[in-house]
Amino acid sequence: MTVTRLCYRSTLDYSKMTLPLDEEINRLLAYARANNARKGITGALLLAGSTFFQLLEGPDVDVRETFARIRDDSRHKNPVVIDERVDTERLMPHQWLFFTDTMDAYDGVLASLFLPIANTPELVGYDDLVSVMMFSATRVARGFETRDVMRA
Repeated sequence: MTVTRLCYRSTLDYSKMTLPLDEEINRLLAYARANNARKGITGALLLAGSTFFQLLEGPDVDVRETFARIRDDSRHKNPVVIDERVDTERLMPHQWLFFTDTMDAYDGVLASLFLPIANTPELVGYDDLVSVMMFSATRVARGFETRDVMRA
């Protein structure tokens, strides 16, 4: 079996939000997780300042449709694909949508990883992004979580 993995970044447009940021994120996560479960898409979402980074993985057509919906969402400005590839295994097989916000990284280890990503999002590559997301998800799974909203 193959999975398509697509990673992108976009700038968050706060002016298009109708709720406070935490509420907007919680609503977005609930919707995305339900949709991802229905479509068989797994992945992770990282908010670094005003930049979203997301990893989507699953059936090719569903990943592409999901990214097209995201691209059309007015809360996302200037979406840029960082990487797109086909693989035989998922990186986030049990996460409909893992989420972490770099501003909530009370864990010093995570904070040190998040700083370069938040400060220079245009330089973030596939390996950087996947490493931070996997490490963050592992820390949360082991009980080093930063917020309840991060739980999948």
